[in-house]
Amino acid sequence: MSTPLVKLEGINFYYNRGKPSEVHALKDINLEIERGGYAAFFGPSGCGKTTLTYLIGGIETENADEGHILINGRDLRGLSKKELAVYRQIGVGIIFQQFNLLPSLTVLDNVALPMAFLGINVDRRRKEAMKLLDRFAMTKYAERFPSELSGGQQQRVSIARALANNPPLIIADEPLGNLDSENANRALEFLKELNEKDGRTIIMVTHESWSLRDARTIFYLKDGELIKKEQPEKKKEAQKKLSEHLYHNLFPEVTPERLMARSLSYMLMRGFSGDEIKRFEMFLAKRLSGEIDTPTFIDFLDSPYKEGGVGLWKQRATAIAKTAEDIVEKRKTVEDVYTDLQKDPETPLYEEVSKMRSWLLEDYKGILSDIQIVRFDEAVEDRFRNIISPENFRQVLELSRSDFGVGLAPGTVRTISEKLETILTGKNLQVFH
Repeated sequence: MSTPLVKLEGINFYYNRGKPSEVHALKDINLEIERGGYAAFFGPSGCGKTTLTYLIGGIETENADEGHILINGRDLRGLSKKELAVYRQIGVGIIFQQFNLLPSLTVLDNVALPMAFLGINVDRRRKEAMKLLDRFAMTKYAERFPSELSGGQQQRVSIARALANNPPLIIADEPLGNLDSENANRALEFLKELNEKDGRTIIMVTHESWSLRDARTIFYLKDGELIKKEQPEKKKEAQKKLSEHLYHNLFPEVTPERLMARSLSYMLMRGFSGDEIKRFEMFLAKRLSGEIDTPTFIDFLDSPYKEGGVGLWKQRATAIAKTAEDIVEKRKTVEDVYTDLQKDPETPLYEEVSKMRSWLLEDYKGILSDIQIVRFDEAVEDRFRNIISPENFRQVLELSRSDFGVGLAPGTVRTISEKLETILTGKNLQVFH
């Protein structure tokens, strides 16, 4: 029997081990991935998928607490720093969700960069990089900078760069997260081609079941544990194999706290990387569920990313924590409102709506006229009662006053709507009127 390309034995991984903020991110992971295989790590945000791939990719390897990470039969945990660096250069190629292209380098130089680390001369590495760009129909963009490309084009450059040193193993960490449906499908086709035509081993990290269509082995993770391994009989059946029962095990009745954490994370961490947002979401969910207190939450936000934190400045961490606590408090107000509405759907909400308006508009620099306040309050109350949808709410706020709207700017409307929907997230709203 041939040696698997990837084999993990008894892997345990902790962030901040021995500290009050300790997180057991991976729990006794054992798995094998055959050479030339196409495997997927599937599960919700915060389940340990990315940490697991970073161990395999040689990024977090030195911080692994227990177990063995065998690549081609050799344990990465036994390698020196220099040997690990060589492995990262020629043994594995990583495709990141955020692309991670260097903005100061052209497309061609971004793709050629990994070859420069191996000492390959300029002419040869530019020639090889151009071949890769040609494969992905990107040669005409060779002298452009990343900022001049679309998301789909940047992803193609990212894939080309991952292939620069011809690694046998390709790790795609949430590669579809920043792409529209057309470019996402194109990215999946590229990964399929690399696997079937090039014979490369593919490990894809995803939380989207539809993207499992080409995976021949699916590892399901939840709360840092590997709960199931599945090998669909046919690749086209990969997505179908995600049964409703298993889906509910992976995403257990997605709790209101988890839903609110996800919604808040994308609102408060706009502009940060996907990995930073996911880690923030994990800690926020723990705060919302009461597993950690506010000071510990702030410590997590302030700690460097490499040490298991989010890597925010102390001042920013404190401000975000305050915003999160404020939203939790407003959510309690909403819960009281729905308790009253359950008892009597005709309950007036003047006072609650007025307080909510003050909170929603606390950062608004303008002044609303009396008629704008009336229309704003009506929209908030209708949203409370679920008479209008989030989209209808935004439309009312953005419509001009002459069209019987509030007349706010699109950016202001987005901010207000995000805040309101964050505290309504997870509520099984029924219509109260």
